[in-house]
Amino acid sequence: MLAYGYQKFGGPTVFEELPQSQLIPTDNQLLIKTLAVNLTEEDRLERLGTIQSVALPHIPGHDVIGKIIQVGAAVTDLDVGTVVAARTNHTYADQVCLDSDLAVTMPTNLDPVTAVSLVTPGIVAYKTVRYFADIQADQTVIVKGAGSPVGLLIIQLAKRLGAHVIAIASDRYANLIATLGVDQFVDYQHQNPVHVLADRGDVVINVAIDGVGGKDDLAMAKFDATIASFARHLPATSKSIRFQAIQPTEVISDQAALQLLFKLLDTGQLTTTINEQLPFNLTGFIQGHQRLDEPHVGQVVVAR
Repeated sequence: MLAYGYQKFGGPTVFEELPQSQLIPTDNQLLIKTLAVNLTEEDRLERLGTIQSVALPHIPGHDVIGKIIQVGAAVTDLDVGTVVAARTNHTYADQVCLDSDLAVTMPTNLDPVTAVSLVTPGIVAYKTVRYFADIQADQTVIVKGAGSPVGLLIIQLAKRLGAHVIAIASDRYANLIATLGVDQFVDYQHQNPVHVLADRGDVVINVAIDGVGGKDDLAMAKFDATIASFARHLPATSKSIRFQAIQPTEVISDQAALQLLFKLLDTGQLTTTINEQLPFNLTGFIQGHQRLDEPHVGQVVVAR
């Protein structure tokens, strides 16, 4: 069995084939044949060595779609041949072993490439909208970093809840964001969002990298607004703000989020954007990470 990983940190060319011993699932695990993997910003940061918990050699990857080829003795609700999705670890491999309670059955009408592009971005977007931001109908919701995979999904989920959505992103995302039915688009390269949107937001969601620009978030928020952000904290303010740092949580499980998201995707109520589909081999993973290092719109997927 082959996996694709690296023995040193660096650029995309650090990837190499890493032969692995045959995986054997424990009683509560599944063994799946990998069909598609979504490449994420988290994967890129791991490769660069900026996440301290990563030990070498490392097989990266978190988002996977695969077909079950073996079930553990205690698994009774999933069968061999079922196609499942999961957010787990070490998914850049021909086969992946994972705990059965992480798996979500993929609707038969969805293709693996589309489904896998939803895994991490969808989980983060859903938990942000439903838990951290707690968006309600008729609220004005400002989404900063709206062109990111998470931001594009937040726009759609917020609109489904009846919110008035304002998107902030660069001009290269304008046409795509327009198709999602936003109520207003602000191109931060040509307009100052603070001047345009001062004191407008009932909810401000900042999913830009590291949640940069906390002072701007505060300026765009109404008094008593909610700010949900990738930042860990906000600057000092005289406004009464409910601040929520977006982070992993099981208040809503990943599985519950994915099940609902797949239903929306399957019924055409949600869309994802695929930047490129690449072959499931060493060249594909190297090229995929080259795309991650460049400005791009949409998800990069490696698939069989």
